[in-house]
Amino acid sequence: MTTGQPAKGYWAAIPERIQELIAASFHNLPFAVPTNWPIGRSISTNGRWVPAPLGPGKRGFGEGSEGLVNLWCLLDENNVVGDRIIIKQIHVGATRYNDPSNWTDGTVGGEPRECAMANAVCGALPESHAEHVLECLGWGDCRGEPRWRYRLYFEYCNYGDLTTIVEAQRRDTVAPGSKRKADDDGDGDVLLPEPFIWYLLESLAKATVGLDKADILHGDMQMRNVFFGSPDPKRFGIYPTPKVADFGSSRRLADPGVRNRSDLVRRDACCALFAPPELSKINDGMDWEVSEPGTTLSNKTNVWQIGMLIACCMRLCTYLPEMNWRGMRRADWEVAEKEQLRFRTTSRGKHELERDKLVHENSKYSEELVEIIFDCLKFNPVERPKAEELLRRIQECMQGPVAGVLDYLPGKDRVDDDIQRHKLRTISDGKYRIGKTF
Repeated sequence: MTTGQPAKGYWAAIPERIQELIAASFHNLPFAVPTNWPIGRSISTNGRWVPAPLGPGKRGFGEGSEGLVNLWCLLDENNVVGDRIIIKQIHVGATRYNDPSNWTDGTVGGEPRECAMANAVCGALPESHAEHVLECLGWGDCRGEPRWRYRLYFEYCNYGDLTTIVEAQRRDTVAPGSKRKADDDGDGDVLLPEPFIWYLLESLAKATVGLDKADILHGDMQMRNVFFGSPDPKRFGIYPTPKVADFGSSRRLADPGVRNRSDLVRRDACCALFAPPELSKINDGMDWEVSEPGTTLSNKTNVWQIGMLIACCMRLCTYLPEMNWRGMRRADWEVAEKEQLRFRTTSRGKHELERDKLVHENSKYSEELVEIIFDCLKFNPVERPKAEELLRRIQECMQGPVAGVLDYLPGKDRVDDDIQRHKLRTISDGKYRIGKTF
């Protein structure tokens, strides 16, 4: 599928040869705990920290429009992995680096806003809920001219992101002649099990309650910003743990110019494929799609993005074609204009999707689940549920659909057909599993 391309960040605009030199230097960086380590997570120095090898043609373990991500593993004398840390090197450019709003308390070169925002949300939640936010372990190496960069440190989420989960379900892994699962769509794709979707929805709602309590707008909740860590053996043990990540576009709603969008520049706009009405931009990101007087951002902006993420999961898509039209030629549209989500009052498209457009045509997801997502995706923020109301409603409605899965203990309870059909196709990236030889 053709998708609209995001605007280039500073890193993407750097000449390729310079990028390669920077990438090589970053990959060969001797690992050290930064001076700024607010979380207090213990880091062992008994062993060697080694960067994970890169695949052919790769400049980093991961790469985005604003920089690189690499993984370091702690090895003992037998080269057995004992710990893992992700370092994200962000190249923001001179404009953003010198922008006080990009830093905590406006101190340029101090704590990056992304780190403070993630940890503020974690701090607003009880521990059992905070596990659904990827906290920032620390920051360091804030360099101004000519580098314009800083580094952030995170736990390694070895199950990938939400795109990884969905794409794994879309692979045809059934051998010829083998019996397909009951929820196979007939093309080799296996729809996501409903208990997993409830768990994901509940996890996102918990994170959004934290955003609400901290009065923070995430601004960019999309498929690649929801990661999955090791399962919690006490709860939904057959699924990896969802974690909301990447707070680089987050803003405090109480800051001047945020609610009315007057201080939100192009770089703060979220991925267009997951942009709610009040954050959607057109004309190459220069104009707001909804510009009526009184249009404001709120905690319910986060709620809309939860709805879009779950709608993608229920349709087994990494994005909805109805959102994929901005910045594209008409010939590349995947659905007709009248079927597209368009938020201008004068547009020919739709402001909201009908209930049957929120799910795969072959799905049998419960009405309660569909109704919750329908309400999250209301065009008018006033009609969307508040974060705590959303979480209460989810927890009331999910009890029946997740029965038998919520408290199932892998390795102890017998794997029967009832559990087997609720499993994901996803397989952990075992290359760097703790206890495995590097």
